[in-house]
Amino acid sequence: MNDSTSQRIAGHPLLRLAETDSTSAHARRLLEQDALPAGAVVLADRQTAGRGRRGRNWVTVPGRSLAASVLLSPPPLERPTRLTVLAAVAACRALEQLGASDIRIKWPNDLMRADRKIGGLLVERVGSDGRGPRYLLGIGINLELQPGDLPAEVAQIAGDAGLRAEASLVDRLLGALLIELDGALDELGGPGDGLRGAEYQRRSWLRGRQVELRAGGERFAARIEDVSPDGDLRLADGRLLAGESVELTAVDGLPHAR
Repeated sequence: MNDSTSQRIAGHPLLRLAETDSTSAHARRLLEQDALPAGAVVLADRQTAGRGRRGRNWVTVPGRSLAASVLLSPPPLERPTRLTVLAAVAACRALEQLGASDIRIKWPNDLMRADRKIGGLLVERVGSDGRGPRYLLGIGINLELQPGDLPAEVAQIAGDAGLRAEASLVDRLLGALLIELDGALDELGGPGDGLRGAEYQRRSWLRGRQVELRAGGERFAARIEDVSPDGDLRLADGRLLAGESVELTAVDGLPHAR
């Protein structure tokens, strides 16, 4: 482990690491030591074992990628999927504040631009406190990619936000995302909450696409009619699949695992 520094960003305690295996793994180790307060953020310049949803690998490019995890202790949520919805919208808004455009959401938690994955969010429950469940939100976003940054098999499907990765950009994006997320949690159940759900639906990259899904032990093909504001999938045959109970395995014949 390289040297680390402690600071604050957007009102959140920040632990900045030069290198770690993954920010979420590092955060979990701190949690085991009772050394990570609610709202704290772990930020790394480089990850050696970054991961995404269902254990998939995520490559971090030092200086041109955001890799962070934040410990959240949100107000009570009727469904944990709501946190993924709010985090995805917060990330899209933060990116666009910094000059990115046409950022869409590939259900449930991937960020897309020009049909390429530029980032992803991973929400994991990590216990509880006096208020209720606590969650780790892992964030990985490519701000700018250059030839040779990624392995060939990843470079074929990965993209970036189209931003110029100047020295302060990672901090500015993280700060903007945290402010958006804090605002979303403060407005749960209010008008702003409904607007964010509608925005998640509007930004859907999956609408109209032919996909393969796994649900209830069954794998089947379907066409996505829409994504709900709560993160559920509505199929063209009229079925509504709860976001917690279904896995997306392929889109338009391309392996989703990439």
